[in-house]
Amino acid sequence: MSRWGKKTRVVIAWDAEELDVAVNQARLNWQHARHLAEISEPDSSLDDVIYYLHLTEKRYMYLLAQAKRERYRKQA
Repeated sequence: MSRWGKKTRVVIAWDAEELDVAVNQARLNWQHARHLAEISEPDSSLDDVIYYLHLTEKRYMYLLAQAKRERYRKQA
């Protein structure tokens, strides 16, 4: 089998409280990054701010989707 075959899937078991805390912290980080993007000046290191904004947004969206999957899995 080639190295480009199917990827193995990593499953992380989250405690419900830990996941809620991680989602809330990621949301706060994302809001902070949005605030930094709003107050930053165009001539400063705007690239770093945009990178941080995208990074925190992706993390928040990932953890939110993970929380939804966990809730759905526990209900089933």
